[in-house]
Amino acid sequence: MFTRHTKVRERVKPKILWASTALVLCLGLQFFLFNAAPASAQNLADPNSELKQGLAVIQEPLGLGAGDIRLIVARIIRIALGLLGIVLLVLILYAGYLWMTAGGNEEKIAEAKKLITNAVIGLAIILSAYAIVGFIFKILGVGSGTGGGIGGPNTQNFSGSGALGGIVKDHYPYRDQKDVPRNTKIIITFRQPILLDSFVVDINKNGILGDCINVGPTMNWKTDCDALKNINDTHINVVNAAAGQSILGANILASYESVANATGTKVFTIVIRPYDYLGSSEEKIPYLVRLGKDIRLDDPANNNPSAFNKGALGNDFYQWKFTCSTELDTKPPIVNNTWPGAGATDYKNTVIQIDFSEAMDPTGIQGMFATSSNAFAVGTNNIAVKQSGNTTMPTGNFKITNGYRTLEFTPDKPCGTNACGGTIYCLPVCDVPNNTCNLDKNNHKQDLYEMLVKAGVPFNSNAFEAIPFSGVMDASGNGLDSKPFGQVNFATSALPIFPTWQVPDNYAWNFTIIDDIDLTPPYLQQIAPGLDAQFVAATDPWEMLFSKRLRVDPLYNIVVTEHPTPVERGDNIPLCKVPRASFRVNGTTVARMEHCPFLDGLRQYYFPIISSDIEDAHFNCFYPGLGPGGRPDKVGNHWTEQGAQSLRQSLVCDAENREECCAVTSTPESRSFCCNGLADPQIASSSPQCVSALITDSPL
Repeated sequence: MFTRHTKVRERVKPKILWASTALVLCLGLQFFLFNAAPASAQNLADPNSELKQGLAVIQEPLGLGAGDIRLIVARIIRIALGLLGIVLLVLILYAGYLWMTAGGNEEKIAEAKKLITNAVIGLAIILSAYAIVGFIFKILGVGSGTGGGIGGPNTQNFSGSGALGGIVKDHYPYRDQKDVPRNTKIIITFRQPILLDSFVVDINKNGILGDCINVGPTMNWKTDCDALKNINDTHINVVNAAAGQSILGANILASYESVANATGTKVFTIVIRPYDYLGSSEEKIPYLVRLGKDIRLDDPANNNPSAFNKGALGNDFYQWKFTCSTELDTKPPIVNNTWPGAGATDYKNTVIQIDFSEAMDPTGIQGMFATSSNAFAVGTNNIAVKQSGNTTMPTGNFKITNGYRTLEFTPDKPCGTNACGGTIYCLPVCDVPNNTCNLDKNNHKQDLYEMLVKAGVPFNSNAFEAIPFSGVMDASGNGLDSKPFGQVNFATSALPIFPTWQVPDNYAWNFTIIDDIDLTPPYLQQIAPGLDAQFVAATDPWEMLFSKRLRVDPLYNIVVTEHPTPVERGDNIPLCKVPRASFRVNGTTVARMEHCPFLDGLRQYYFPIISSDIEDAHFNCFYPGLGPGGRPDKVGNHWTEQGAQSLRQSLVCDAENREECCAVTSTPESRSFCCNGLADPQIASSSPQCVSALITDSPL
């Protein structure tokens, strides 16, 4: 009995071991197959789908599917692998049942072992197949194949013609912005003037589109202000993405601008004010804004074509998303800084900049100076300037830029040429005949400029929303605050500026302009990612540090070349991008390019090009191409470990580290520039030659 009993116990041990192993394999198989394969992959035909990554969606009138064929194949393969996994699970459970109930029967035990062995082999084959399929999916740009849902092609998360930076120059709220106040306005700026009557109704019947009548405390938004014509996907649609419902209605306010070599004014920027607050006070709600094909350009010579050319861009719309918070914005904006600064002395070839703490409503603050009662003003005295009687009115335009945070006045009086052959423009200073201006220490004439920014006027003492066109206000309608750093205190100020406007919330400062020109060009001090950076994450920052204060509007001209190109990739959608400038107290500027995620579904190369279009606040072009260069950590054609790590941030190029700089020393006429850290006029004489050399890995 003892000996036989011993044999029975010896058989029980492997039975328990095999059963435990089978259980672990079953649980692992179930977790891997079912958790890795998403159960709710979205269809591209859904207007709120995360998978609608810039693809042209065909709306099927019969309700037929419009999904990407790659995603359909991916789902079929994953479902098939999942079914095979279920079969293996059943086989392993059945084998375990046979073994546990064998009662020492050698034939049943052998049969159970054989089933388990075959099941394990089948599991290995399935896992290998899954890994191969995942790898192929990744190459095709259909997610990673390892869980987390199927991403859209190359993981772009925007939709529409040309992306941001194409016909759509900028917008607010920003792409994927979170916690947007419920009382926000939606602001859109186009690169070309748009035809308002293609999407605006003249509600107030005054013959002017995008305006209000009876402007004042008793104004009625729904009857006194013009409105959005059709709220649908072919005009302008603002959709509650959670409920799938469009807003009930909205006003349209237009910001008219003067255009060079054109009669009258044109509209590039519109403001959409929903009748009702967006979102909910209970939960955060996502919204989708869609601009459709029925928005037309103001271009009579070409029969006012659609702003979104399907033939050229592959689709006929542009859309983006943002998420509303549960709160209303009742906090007023402030002035962060100005250029020239309060009390500063600057050259006459300067722009005037007012940098705000948040996005501002552009209506009523863009345009040209006109003669006012005792000064020169924009709008209803919303932005005003005053000099002595020795200086004439500045001519030029105010434009809101930098994500609607910087108001920039650009004079239009030519006064010189920069190093690139471009025109330098100047403010007037002591240009009245027989003037009696003061002189600076270098015998240059000078005059005092006094500036005032008028705060938007609230509807009443209990309201936080300002009356439209009544002054400076943020995108939620809050009028300007009077307590920012550097603001002039009217109670103690000796300024003789606009005595009747010396009221709380208005902002004033002064500066001196001298009759001299600054010709020092700006240069790049640092960039990120650095030269030849690799494995850049999809959302890594793309930043450039410039040595001087910059004009903001030219930053929109920064381009990036991609390889493979969008056409070669097959999606025809370039990287969307938009600049954001931050001004440092030391006079430098950080230019950050907000961008859609860099592609991580394949190996993608990016070649940013900063041309002489970039100018400082004195109209000096970015030239010659002085910027980060030097490669001290590269040995031959290979980076050292330390050098590879340093690629995330470039070396610093400044007065103390000129050995780290790429300095183009050729004459301005050659137009050569710094090509990936090296100055070689033969290769870098044009951006196409430079990019071609980088793509083909030619020696520079």
